[in-house]
Amino acid sequence: MTVMLLLAVFLPARVTAEGVRFNSEHLYNYNDSDTTIKDTGEKISSTFTRFDQRYNLDVSKTLYPYLVFATGTFYEHDKSTTSSEDLDVDSTEKTLRPFVELNLNNPIYQAGVTYRKTRIEEETTDLPDTRSNRDQFTATVGMTPSQEFPEWDFTFIRTLTSDNPETIDQKVDIYDFGTQYTPLPGLLLDYSYLRNETDDRLRNFDTTEQTHFGKAEYSNNFFGNRVSLNTAYRIRYNTFTFPGSATVEQPIPSVAGLSSLDNTPEDGPALSQNQALVDGNVTASAGLNIGTGGDQASQVNIGLDFGRELDVDQIRIWVDRRLTAAVADSFSWSIYTSPDNLNTSTWTLVATVAPAEFGTFDNRFEILFPTVNTRFIKAVTRPLAPTVIGAADFANIFVTEMEALITRSGVEVENEQKNVDHNFNFNIRGQVTEKTSVGYSLLYSLQHQEPLDEDRTQVTNDVFVSHLFNNVFSANANAQRTDISFFDEDTTDYTYGAALRAAWLQTFNQSLIYSGRYAEETAGNAYQNSVFLRNNAILYKGWSAYVDTGYSWERPADDPEITTTFVKGGTEVEPNRKINFNLNYSYKRTRQAGLDIGPSTQKEFNFQGFYIPFRNLSFFAQIGVLDRNGSRETFQNYNLNWSPFPDGDLQFFFVYSETRRNVNDQSDRVVGPSLKWTIGRHIFLDMSYTYNRIENDVQKTDSNVFFGDLKLVF
Repeated sequence: MTVMLLLAVFLPARVTAEGVRFNSEHLYNYNDSDTTIKDTGEKISSTFTRFDQRYNLDVSKTLYPYLVFATGTFYEHDKSTTSSEDLDVDSTEKTLRPFVELNLNNPIYQAGVTYRKTRIEEETTDLPDTRSNRDQFTATVGMTPSQEFPEWDFTFIRTLTSDNPETIDQKVDIYDFGTQYTPLPGLLLDYSYLRNETDDRLRNFDTTEQTHFGKAEYSNNFFGNRVSLNTAYRIRYNTFTFPGSATVEQPIPSVAGLSSLDNTPEDGPALSQNQALVDGNVTASAGLNIGTGGDQASQVNIGLDFGRELDVDQIRIWVDRRLTAAVADSFSWSIYTSPDNLNTSTWTLVATVAPAEFGTFDNRFEILFPTVNTRFIKAVTRPLAPTVIGAADFANIFVTEMEALITRSGVEVENEQKNVDHNFNFNIRGQVTEKTSVGYSLLYSLQHQEPLDEDRTQVTNDVFVSHLFNNVFSANANAQRTDISFFDEDTTDYTYGAALRAAWLQTFNQSLIYSGRYAEETAGNAYQNSVFLRNNAILYKGWSAYVDTGYSWERPADDPEITTTFVKGGTEVEPNRKINFNLNYSYKRTRQAGLDIGPSTQKEFNFQGFYIPFRNLSFFAQIGVLDRNGSRETFQNYNLNWSPFPDGDLQFFFVYSETRRNVNDQSDRVVGPSLKWTIGRHIFLDMSYTYNRIENDVQKTDSNVFFGDLKLVF
């Protein structure tokens, strides 16, 4: 590392000819607002100004073939002032992030060393000044030989974190080793080891987490590709060790990430799987935008499936960028739990956290709440409102990862949690004839946890068949049995379904679908069945429609039967490239004798219209109505976008947007011009002004927002 620091000092003058990148960004934001309380007529005025300077320098040099040296630094100076009545608050944040690295990367050998430092200084009126430091040292080595030999890589990361006033003094060492080998065609052997050692010097205790992961996977095709086979065995062994006198935050493994955009978080529909939320990558987007560019008409549901009921008291939600305090504090997080994740599920609100703490170094929200025992958990929030101070900088805030934790307190001198997961799957699929295919799959899993000495086993058998009768009719069917044993309780779950499809015409087709589930549980037997008919038609060129009708009947364990009737329909009209309309309607009626199951009738209407009369002028309108037992919620959104000069170095834009909700009789209005100016090859300027009004039955807020962004790129 000393050699690298010397290189950083002496090499820059020699490397300027090869690779030097410099850019700076200067952002200015001004916001003044007047809030009037309707009952009293009281008026509250406030102003906010922010000037943010960012400088980034990167230098690189190829010392020898495959050997690259790089160094650079990032510096940000963010100063803001908030004034309200007789109170003025000044805030300054300075961030410095230098780095230096040396990497060897040839077709066979890879190696590298890196040093990165982050220093953040914060000063706020009437608050103590803070200084936070993080030093990170990384060393990597690896080898990618020919296919005859295994490839492997090893990474060591040491992270030192401290601050002043002293609230954290921590050293974290991470050892990460992985190898892959393909000894035979179709056979993959994979092993990895991850060790995380945390030394909390402030509280004087250490924790160690170790994870071994092994996989053997084989896949191949036989009999002229008429039969395909895939099978794999995976084992994951995880230990977490901590001293008995300490209180620690223990990560909870999850089997799936879940997400949806839905305005009724207290009930269904079921959340969809989103494995990007639990893949360990805290920088890659999971497809959920909670910035101003997100779906302002919907709430964002972000969830986890633990595979079994576990205790949890903290959720971490990672995003792809650092947020200002005003933006981070504007989010409100509602925590819901559920024993299942079905269209008929009921989710229970356990806590609402606002604001949640946002990390100094890590781009994540830390949401704390009372301990709950659940299998499914989700956090629900709304995208960032455009009227939040500084929101103009955050059109996109993508969620990247979700973690769950439980606070553990030791009762012995040394405590160790162990988890062992065994998973085996076998899948075979065959083409019996040109029109008929069949398949079978087997899944076996065993989870063991200590010191509770808990075992959970699951065996799933699944068969399916599909057949093409002729050019009109086709069908498929499947049946699945799942046996679960946990805490000396055995449950058996059967799921089955069949579908018949008819392509009567190129412009008209139908599908008749039946699905069912039968569960044998300790609390009693339960079943769930549904049948619905889908009709899809192209009525005319540019005009399509669908109609779904269905009926379901189900009985929870030892409860009366629930029946549901539903109708869904929609149409899309696109008479030309300038006009597009979407109209959707659904009706659902639910009945259960003697029990309160929530809304017995639900009607939902949604309309969207696009009109683009000219290339530089567009209109958009959205109207949504949700009626639940006569209680109606409405949502309206209207947008106008005008760019009189869409091409060239200087472009102007004009935006008008209005959103209305009948809840609290609230309306949001945003109107204003903006411009983008490419002053030269290296100079870019963005400017905008917006007038915002938020009004409900309690108060009215008018605000003027000016935003400017000057970029220099060399």
